Amino acid sequence: MTDSKNQNRTYILGVRVDNVSKPAALSAVRDFIEHRRTKSSKKIFFTNVHTIHLARKSPEFRQIVNDADLALADGSGLKIAGSIFSNPIKENLNGTDLTPIILKLAELNKWRVFFLGSKENILKDCLNKIEHDYPQLEIAGYHSGFFSKEETPFLIKKINESLPDILLVGMGSPIQETFIHNYSDKLNAAACFAVGGLFDFLSGYKKRAPALIRKAGLEWLFRFFSDPKTKWDRIFIEIPVFLVLVFLARLFPNTLYPFIERKPIYR
Repeated sequence: MTDSKNQNRTYILGVRVDNVSKPAALSAVRDFIEHRRTKSSKKIFFTNVHTIHLARKSPEFRQIVNDADLALADGSGLKIAGSIFSNPIKENLNGTDLTPIILKLAELNKWRVFFLGSKENILKDCLNKIEHDYPQLEIAGYHSGFFSKEETPFLIKKINESLPDILLVGMGSPIQETFIHNYSDKLNAAACFAVGGLFDFLSGYKKRAPALIRKAGLEWLFRFFSDPKTKWDRIFIEIPVFLVLVFLARLFPNTLYPFIERKPIYR
């Protein structure tokens, strides 16, 4: 089922997914930036199995994701869930693939981009690569993802003084989404994206799966073998639990409320 107010909006285990195509997502982003209607920055998140895992554990985080201006479907796990619920996910719109397209649009349209996240040395390597690949891109500024609560007001001031149109926040979930949610009304950027490990990939610090593996929906397996220590829980705990809950939600849609605190399972 879909949200009656938005035919593309669905909920998987209570967590929002905007089931749109790539052209529709890019059109929405362009509208956010070129036709800004509110002072608050637009919040663009990417919903995947890990997002849903975190949201099931934290009602506060679930509400943050559900309050996004755009929550795009990320990963083969959501594709499987869509098939189980007979509501196919139109396209895998993970941030690692979509953000370079956003950067190309920014280059063409003279949108200024601020980069926030990762370690400073990795971020600088990322920016060197971006300057090579997008020579006309207007880089408004950058800052590492490691800062204290006391430093936050100065960081917000630094971002705003750089006059960005886009803020890319790569600090991992749930930190990045929470940061964007908490400060969207104080940031001058038209659109804020939660981009996870994007800077690690663009810098070359971490390798992406070959195109054929990504096309087959098996990038998660490639990432496990590349970094088994940190990916163990996601692959062997979060994904199996997610699939079990999806199957149970399909078979017994009114029995999972204890897991999701009476939020929509899939609608």
